[in-house]
Amino acid sequence: MISPELLRRYPFFGRFTEIQLKTLAMIGEEATLEDKQVVLEEGKPAQALFFLLEGGVDLYYTVEDPSLPTGLKELAVCEINVGEPFGISALIEPHILTSTCRSSGVSRVIRFDAEALHSAISEDSQLELVLLRAMSKAALQRLHATRIQLAAAWK
Repeated sequence: MISPELLRRYPFFGRFTEIQLKTLAMIGEEATLEDKQVVLEEGKPAQALFFLLEGGVDLYYTVEDPSLPTGLKELAVCEINVGEPFGISALIEPHILTSTCRSSGVSRVIRFDAEALHSAISEDSQLELVLLRAMSKAALQRLHATRIQLAAAWK
């Protein structure tokens, strides 16, 4: 459990009601990540949603590369910034992670258990709506950043 005050510090949580913030605070747990710690692994079930409080997290995709012994290559796609969520597959079916996330330096996060989130959402459909809108905005910003990287690499 965390304090709702912690959530109020971040614009991401600006549209949530007081009751919704308290619900999320009851579910949320602070955690510290060690440098280069794999937080989420592409292809695995999404068991939690995360929110970055301090430090950094890098997002990677795995692509095929026949020139490598494993046949796979991990590409850094973007950086998760303080105040941003990651692991949004915890909210979106089929709840399978689409990327790997690894900490870049010691970092602090809030971890929201996926089962607890789904339970809270089943009791408050407005919580789901606000949460999905906030996640959609974050996902679109991340997509835009990725497109910029692709355009730069293509030149």
